[in-house]
Amino acid sequence: MLRKLVLACGSVVLALAVGALPSVADEEPDDQAGDEESQDTAQSDEPKAEREYVEVNVSYVPTSNTIASKLPLPVQLTPANVGTVSETLFNEQDGYVLTDALRNVSGLNVQAQGGVHDFFMIRGYDSISSSLVLTDGAIEPEATWYPLYNVAGIEVLKGPSGFLYGIDPLAGVVNIVRKQPVPADFVNFGVSVGSFSTVEATLDWNRASADGNRNFRLNGLVFDTDNYRDVGGSQQLALNPSYTWQLSDDSTLNFNFEYVDAEFSPDSGLPLVNNEIPDVPRDRSYQTPFDFSDQQIYRFQIDYETRLSDKVRLRNKFYYRDMDWNTQGTQFIGVFPNFTSGSLEVSRLITSLDDRQQFVGNQIETVFELASGSITHNLLAGVEVKYLTDEFDIGVLPPEDPFNSQVPGVSSIDLFDPVETAVDIPPFPFLGGDSESFVVAPYVTDQMTVSQKFQVLLGARYDIISRDDQRTLFNPPTQEDVSRDDTEISPMVGLVYAPNAALSLYANASQSYAPAGVRVFGDLEPEESSGYEVGAKKKFLGNKVHTTLALYELKRKNLPIPDDTGVIQQAGDQRSRGVELEIAAEPMPRLRAFLTYAYTDAELTEFAERVIVGFDPVTGQPIQATVDRTGNTPAFVPDNLLNIWISKSFRGGLGIGGGARYIDDQYISEDNAAQIDDALIFDATVFYDFKKARLSVNFKNLTDEEYEVRGFGSTSVIPAHPFSVYFGFGYRM
Repeated sequence: MLRKLVLACGSVVLALAVGALPSVADEEPDDQAGDEESQDTAQSDEPKAEREYVEVNVSYVPTSNTIASKLPLPVQLTPANVGTVSETLFNEQDGYVLTDALRNVSGLNVQAQGGVHDFFMIRGYDSISSSLVLTDGAIEPEATWYPLYNVAGIEVLKGPSGFLYGIDPLAGVVNIVRKQPVPADFVNFGVSVGSFSTVEATLDWNRASADGNRNFRLNGLVFDTDNYRDVGGSQQLALNPSYTWQLSDDSTLNFNFEYVDAEFSPDSGLPLVNNEIPDVPRDRSYQTPFDFSDQQIYRFQIDYETRLSDKVRLRNKFYYRDMDWNTQGTQFIGVFPNFTSGSLEVSRLITSLDDRQQFVGNQIETVFELASGSITHNLLAGVEVKYLTDEFDIGVLPPEDPFNSQVPGVSSIDLFDPVETAVDIPPFPFLGGDSESFVVAPYVTDQMTVSQKFQVLLGARYDIISRDDQRTLFNPPTQEDVSRDDTEISPMVGLVYAPNAALSLYANASQSYAPAGVRVFGDLEPEESSGYEVGAKKKFLGNKVHTTLALYELKRKNLPIPDDTGVIQQAGDQRSRGVELEIAAEPMPRLRAFLTYAYTDAELTEFAERVIVGFDPVTGQPIQATVDRTGNTPAFVPDNLLNIWISKSFRGGLGIGGGARYIDDQYISEDNAAQIDDALIFDATVFYDFKKARLSVNFKNLTDEEYEVRGFGSTSVIPAHPFSVYFGFGYRM
């Protein structure tokens, strides 16, 4: 029913757009067309037929953000280290998905998730369990790829963020800001081809009525690649129509619909032998040929905003998200000697997931500008109501049982001379779940200007959660129905002292909570996180260089820990401390530079997990043992991360850019038995701008550095991309 509603609403958006477009050709140009305060602007006093899209915001230097308070807040007066990545920056780097852009944010370690979705560590905590991804301020499904074809910028609020965003962001929030319709007429085409038979085509088409009050934009993407490893190809199709209607001088209505169809090939990586990468080809695959990951995603959103008076604004956001994900992947149990052949064999199992997530919600907010004596208030008060469902089934096909050939299983494969003998057998049902949550959450933030030099930001959100979980274990057959009501308050306080316009000192403290997930067994205690941060922001060279230095501590309790069979129990606590440095500079015209550095000290202060130590020779069921990892370093949290990018455009159209990324060595699992070596990767670009076109060449991993990223569990790593080249052509008209 909800899917039909979204498709119907999407049709309405297209119908509105079609209704607006014919009138464009018939109307006379209006010299009084309104200006658009965004990076997508046009000269509204030109005749409509001659209007041209002009990119005016090519800066790397952020000036404001909305993610920290849901209010337009200058960076210098924001009591937090907010990461911002502009479209110009990730386009120069030839970024394709969200994690390509997030490499530029301090404290974020971008990793792979088996080639099937974006995954990153934020201040030492993984994005799946500890952070929240938003699109235009509305929550997203748990795991997917987020292509950048329709993105204008990225904002990252680090630290517990429940005071605004509710029960999930224990370590941070990422907000994807999409391109919106503007009062201009333009068409941008882009085509990129390159290594590994990669082809990408993008469309950005905007049409506006002559008075600029009705604007339609269509962004599209087609992507195909063969991958450099022998794991199969991947494809993605995306379409994002949006329509903005300026109802009056004070009121705006925006419709946004997006459809994404993705087919990605999972990558199990290379199996480890004695915690080391074996001497085998880096492009070799040991996974079965039956792996796949298919997703269909629908996003629908309606945003309305009106100004009730000079001091009061009202806005409403209705959103719907639907993700249907069906995936199957190979995991490695380990590498064991084959005494018959004298070689080594890779023991494998297959896991499957059939997952359907649906979110529908509404946010209504009022913004007040008030004064109380000498103190001024920029106050936001809102209520979010949302209904979330998650229905999933997990299956497992264990390794082939050498003692009982009648029990179906996955055959092992020779490490040095792999010959595939696996049979396409559906995994056995292992765990099923059906979760429904209804949330009502009032929240408030108040930005108080106490004096010209001192500001205070207060925030709090109170989540009232009603949740029904149904969980089924298939062997032995067990069903558990759990209904519970949770109420949690997430507070935040931030202070800013700015002795002058070029320097500000800040501090913040916040707490966030999250109820135990549907896959968690045992005592269901809410997860908790608390964070503290102090920092300084300084401008140099007449505001041409912006710097931020931050120190923080982040703690998390009741950490959910999955065992080797996928069952999750709350048996962990973690602490991370760190230092972050960000520098964004434009020291002279057409010269831009961006640098981020982070040092992270993370520790598992309490951590016990259950691991598979063998299989029962009679039943084939896994045998588990509990192991204490307290005191170890969390997986994929390197001590040092450095990223730098510099770009220079010359008169006449030529431009060059380049950068480096350093990733310190990092453990691949909480047992700290194996680690990935440090790596230094260099990228570069050369581009040439014609009057309406751009030619570009991007060189990635210039020195062909051999390094690895996250695989599945503690038994594998994925070799990262070698040296590659991509040619791009863009044309605007």
